[in-house]
Amino acid sequence: MRILDGAIFIADAHENAKRSQFLKLIKSFNSGTLPLPPQIFLVGDIFDFLSSTSYTQIFYKEWIEELNLLAKKSEIHYFEGNHDFNLSSVFKGITIYPISSQPAIFTLYDKRVAIAHGDIFLGFFTQNILKFLRNNRFLKLMDFIDKSLNHKISKWILSTQKDKNLSYKIPNFKELISQKIANYQGDIVIEGHYHQGVRFEINSKDYINLPCFASERSYFIVEYADEIKFQLIRSPNV
Repeated sequence: MRILDGAIFIADAHENAKRSQFLKLIKSFNSGTLPLPPQIFLVGDIFDFLSSTSYTQIFYKEWIEELNLLAKKSEIHYFEGNHDFNLSSVFKGITIYPISSQPAIFTLYDKRVAIAHGDIFLGFFTQNILKFLRNNRFLKLMDFIDKSLNHKISKWILSTQKDKNLSYKIPNFKELISQKIANYQGDIVIEGHYHQGVRFEINSKDYINLPCFASERSYFIVEYADEIKFQLIRSPNV
């Protein structure tokens, strides 16, 4: 599948009661206040905690409605992260990529672009814990328990997330990525997850780590000109 001119990439919005800049952005696309992008790539952790569980869909009702409306106008690709997963029943008109389908390969001219949230190709223990937490049977059980407790578990999870520090730098980040970059079969690699907002070349691959939208209010837009450009855009205060 081809990445279109004007496509935008957003990662790590971590929307919560105290963070709603992403909601304002998609409402601006829906209302026509901002030009509608032809493609939107949501590269994981758009929400602090959203899944097929009951309370999270109540909590994020407005976000869900606005995104489903936007999907009728723009092509949306949603890469599940470690904070938002099992979303196929939540977003009907959006192409969902669970962790098992990441990285997904797209094209830019003759370049192969590998896209993933970023929490893949990790150690055996970490990777399997992440998969277990996304397990549908486990989530159904936890949702049942959560309902019986008046959603105290979900409310507690969301409350622990709303004040956390999302702006930080990882020492030796390039060396960290070099340990897993060979697993990506692409010329360009695009990830979220790490909140670093950097771009560099490593092992003949062009690596892009998207900025944390929650703290930077920034995203990448693709521009087709004499050459492909990924331009960093700051979201207007709409």
